[in-house]
Amino acid sequence: MQLLLLFACLISFSLQAVAENLAVEVLYPQIKGEWTSIQEGAQTDGLTSAEITPGHFYVLHAVKGKNQTAIYHTTQLADFDPTNTKINVGALNLVAEFPITDARITSVTSDGQKQWFLTGRKAKGKTLQTALLTWQEIAPISPRKHDSESLRVALFDDFGSFGKGVPRCTELLGQVKGVTLTTVKPALIREGGFKDFDVVIFTGGSGSKQAATLGLVGREQVRRFIEAGGGYVGICAGNYLACEGFSWGVKVLDAKTKSSKWARGVGDLKIEFTPKGREILGMPEGLLDIRYANGPIFNPAGDDAIGDFEPLAYFRTELAENGAPAGAQINSPAMVIGQYGQGRVLCSSPHPEQQPGMESLIVKAVQWVGGREQ
Repeated sequence: MQLLLLFACLISFSLQAVAENLAVEVLYPQIKGEWTSIQEGAQTDGLTSAEITPGHFYVLHAVKGKNQTAIYHTTQLADFDPTNTKINVGALNLVAEFPITDARITSVTSDGQKQWFLTGRKAKGKTLQTALLTWQEIAPISPRKHDSESLRVALFDDFGSFGKGVPRCTELLGQVKGVTLTTVKPALIREGGFKDFDVVIFTGGSGSKQAATLGLVGREQVRRFIEAGGGYVGICAGNYLACEGFSWGVKVLDAKTKSSKWARGVGDLKIEFTPKGREILGMPEGLLDIRYANGPIFNPAGDDAIGDFEPLAYFRTELAENGAPAGAQINSPAMVIGQYGQGRVLCSSPHPEQQPGMESLIVKAVQWVGGREQ
């Protein structure tokens, strides 16, 4: 009987793990070989969408303001609109981007095998170019071993990460012994580049814009990285991005906001660290000032597939501007930790990286999620 119960638990866990995949059966397109010039007539039969596997459609659309083409995934081609501003199309559907315009997908069948090609014009190019387009399963992330001498930290630096977060984290971590810091872009993340890192940091700005910049495949790669034992540090927008309670989140923190009125204001607030927070982050007892800029005020989301978070600090004062509910922020978690799969998550609603006297906190946070407590 015990063996049967154990087997049932294993099946249940497996089903949960599959259900958490943000990009189920989505393939990642990659260019194989070199781009070559072709005659104009070669594009006449090209398509702006194609069904690559049964029921899975990939749609090409120009990226506004850039010499790029985005490829989106959808299972509902008739209803799919890449310009829909009511939903975060980028976060929920973006698969890849390529540096071409006037893009089309073409295919050639030979000996029963279909080959796909991507054609278009590179920046300032006058002639069409084409390249073989392969469709691969999303690159897996191997379990983390954390056996390197240096803690390898990836700092997300792209659209959605605004303000002082990236330069400040670079300043605080750039010269720390035992830490190697690298700024990363979405393309590297989508391609499985997290295999070379132990920790990722997402700073302030806009969580939804970070999600749209990562796209569907990028978000799934972040989730897989944490599940495999990687560490996640999220600050303000990066805290929003971690949450389960948003359709565009990477869903590694079992949290949802108390109110849709997120623009509570910008200013200095008082927080107080818990004993666990003082232990992990090396902060003193008592009330401390901290910079706040519309960070999340949240409750548990109640997702059984994600472990409950544990508060490291609480807000003791609040801002409640722009119609935000008064009283919601006081005594709510300001910083939390959680476990997702084999990985650790540490999130902060306010901005410790911008607060004098908390310079060591970011270093401690990175060391903790990376399994290198000191």
